[in-house]
Amino acid sequence: MLRHLFIACAALTLMAQAPVITFDKTHQDFGRISPERKVSAKFKVSNTGNAYLNITQVRPSCGCTYTMLGKWSLAPGEATEIEAQFDPKGMRGLVRKSILVVCDDPKTPNLNLSLEAEVVQEIMPSVEAVYFLQAPRSTTTKSSVRYQSGNGDTVQLTDVKAPGAPFLGFAYRPEGKDVVLEVSFDGRKVPAGQLRGVEQATVKFNNPRLSQMTLNIQWELKPVITVTPFEVVLQDQGAKELRQKLSLKQVDGRPFRITSNRCSLAGVRVEGLNQKAATQDITVILPATLKAGRYSETLALSTDDPDQPELTIRVTALLK
Repeated sequence: MLRHLFIACAALTLMAQAPVITFDKTHQDFGRISPERKVSAKFKVSNTGNAYLNITQVRPSCGCTYTMLGKWSLAPGEATEIEAQFDPKGMRGLVRKSILVVCDDPKTPNLNLSLEAEVVQEIMPSVEAVYFLQAPRSTTTKSSVRYQSGNGDTVQLTDVKAPGAPFLGFAYRPEGKDVVLEVSFDGRKVPAGQLRGVEQATVKFNNPRLSQMTLNIQWELKPVITVTPFEVVLQDQGAKELRQKLSLKQVDGRPFRITSNRCSLAGVRVEGLNQKAATQDITVILPATLKAGRYSETLALSTDDPDQPELTIRVTALLK
């Protein structure tokens, strides 16, 4: 009887021995910081249990945070520090990062530490890029970007340039301590044959620490030849030809000709190409030799219209 009681007490004692991980804090708020300022925080970690604590991982959520642990194994009552360094370069606005700590505490094997900061640039653009999508070739369209003061000083814009893009224009005006940049896109100045592109404008400021920023400008002209329907969608049994009719129209009423065609799917044919008209019908034909399955392809039509030298049409087919 005494032997069984002794064994039970010993087992109970062993079961009661366990490490307990404890932190003095689990969150650090750095407040407002600039992108050039690296900051660091220290988290005190203690073993308040009665067995050795082994920390196996300290893993930041991204590469912008670097961590260093003083000791990986702590005796009961012992403490160490986890130092976390955060680099906000390239970031803007409210940023939150986490650090996963993995250990052999049976009750808390995983615990997250968190870092928070509001990254404020001296000059903060309202957008990183400007888009002119479906822009008409015959008129000018406009968009604006606000460059806001992040440090309380007045933003002074001195120049804007976009080399090789004569169809872009720039004008700017002060509004309080901010500057509003107006970007204009003139479709009439786009060289013939160009339908879309991405340009980079260099925006210069009278600021010794932030003298210039890059503004990306993506543009795409509205097609002058429309296609109805805008894509080929076919669904049927295999082992037979499938056809779909398309209507093409030059919006300015100018006659055009389809000079060639190519499809990413072998065997696809196009009928009705020998035309010279502002409105014309063609037929896209999928061959009977196609195997059952799902197809997602593209059909490219070349034209003699200088404003629309190529049309791209999606071809989707489900063959049973």
